[in-house]
Amino acid sequence: MATHLLTALINHEYQHDQWISEVRGGDLGHALPSDPSSEHIRRIDGYLVVDVR
Repeated sequence: MATHLLTALINHEYQHDQWISEVRGGDLGHALPSDPSSEHIRRIDGYLVVDVR
């Protein structure tokens, strides 16, 4: 159960980070950082998520 809870929390924080980056990029002209490279991170519906399966 702890693994699922931790994964959900990490995914939520990634989504929040993505939203903040999009606002900064659109309103302030800051470039978005590149996606981290990992076999356990993928993009779903525009959001980075941890996929540990």
